Amino acid sequence: MSDTYLVRKSFGNFLSKRQERGNDGDPLLSVSQERGVIPQEEAGRRNIASADKSAYRRVYPGDIVYNTMRMWQGASSSSLYFGVVSPAYTVCQPSDGVSPKFLAYLLKYPACVRRFEARSQGITSDVWNLRYSEFAKIQIDFVAQEKHRIRIVEILSTVDASIEQTEALIVKYQQIKAGLMHDLFTRGVTPDGHLRPTREQAPHLYKESPLGWIPKEWESGGVEKYLIQPAGMKPGPFGSSLTKSVYTESGYRVYGQEQILANSLAEGDYYVSASKWVELRDFAVAEGDILMTLVGVGTVGKVLVVREPFEPGIINPRVMRLRPNNIACSIEFLRQLISSSLARSQFNRFATGGTMPVLNASVVRMVRVPIVPITEQQLIASVLSSHDARLAIERKLCQKLLRQKHGLMHDLLTGRVRVKVAETASI
Repeated sequence: MSDTYLVRKSFGNFLSKRQERGNDGDPLLSVSQERGVIPQEEAGRRNIASADKSAYRRVYPGDIVYNTMRMWQGASSSSLYFGVVSPAYTVCQPSDGVSPKFLAYLLKYPACVRRFEARSQGITSDVWNLRYSEFAKIQIDFVAQEKHRIRIVEILSTVDASIEQTEALIVKYQQIKAGLMHDLFTRGVTPDGHLRPTREQAPHLYKESPLGWIPKEWESGGVEKYLIQPAGMKPGPFGSSLTKSVYTESGYRVYGQEQILANSLAEGDYYVSASKWVELRDFAVAEGDILMTLVGVGTVGKVLVVREPFEPGIINPRVMRLRPNNIACSIEFLRQLISSSLARSQFNRFATGGTMPVLNASVVRMVRVPIVPITEQQLIASVLSSHDARLAIERKLCQKLLRQKHGLMHDLLTGRVRVKVAETASI
């Protein structure tokens, strides 16, 4: 643009590299994508810092810190703290009159991040490195006046505050649900939908079992008690019958862990031909099936229910198909039960494979769960579904706010929408 609202500048014009080295007594800072620059003790990570901080870089409040090997992913933030960071980070001092908060937003702007990726050097993404000498050369259209930059920060900060409040509410609801799941899968509910009294309050309502104390109406058993027999538990095709070499661009969909982890049957784009479908039709999915992940650290035992609409397809070797017995089982109850800490802790404990946990049919059969009468299953599922609905509303709101923020960043940081300032604002 030709006027003075935007001026073309390089990052080196307003961010100079701070060369000051740290001392051994300086507090150690940590930098994360989610929380920015924080004291290391708040990061929840093991301290692997060297005792000798002479190679570490000092950071002052208002400095910009970026991960030299992760800048292509937008790994940067402004700092509110004094301290030091490891040599893996580059520390930059903003020019006088340039708001660190504005720069923090600018460095996260996707168009800038793409330029950081283009300037990063290295053979593979694992070792890409954006040295300050290259970073300083990158040119952008920069909002010229500080009063406009301050106003942009105020607008974006307001949206950020709403996002943070919504995320905090999501965490709260998740914690409430986790506690509720524990109570529901150990105490159950009465016919009017209320939690049973605890064993301490009403010991006559409970009995001992391999799971501990459970309601007298319940039993303890394996997940297969809820499934049709004998084909209710079906791992994906073993061996070389289904590998990526046989995938096609269209045909019958291949369902794997990517759909389960994304909680969407529409995720992914792997297919097999009609002939392969005929060969592997025993592994086909049907409405009401529960698909469960079999491989991965922290991901084994995750589930997704097959619901309309979905494309005809088959499971891959990293997934197990569970087919509930609709007479004895509420599908939603079983989904929630498998997702509970009661079941998932056992999946993680019994999984084989060492550093890469793996489940199979034998391992899944080892897992003990409460066997609950169908009418009570439906009541439990209804309680949990109402909490899920509330969580879904908050998650949708969070996604809406994130889209709003991205749109505002594009409009405000590029000058497409020019902010108006009646009075000089302050941060």
